[in-house]
Amino acid sequence: MEIDDDAGTTVAEIQPVKPALIAELTWAKLYTRAMHKDLGAISAAISKSQPTTAGPEMKKSAEKLHDQLQSANRTVGELSDHAGIRGPGQSKGDQGRSQR
Repeated sequence: MEIDDDAGTTVAEIQPVKPALIAELTWAKLYTRAMHKDLGAISAAISKSQPTTAGPEMKKSAEKLHDQLQSANRTVGELSDHAGIRGPGQSKGDQGRSQR
């Protein structure tokens, strides 16, 4: 039985997880692509609309989205660390994900 010394799990335990992990990451990539497109359309619509359209409720929703995306960014950072795709001394911001 082969053991992954970092996690203490066997290769047999890891193999069934890999397809599910790839499926989740593929879904996230497609979902964020659709969100990016929608956010562009929303921004364009707000830029062209009357000032009353962009009210306090939209501001509150945008702030909530910001917080959720910061959390998602931290999760992507954790996944990057686990996947070993960050070089030594490289921070999350160096990976093309900016923070406010």
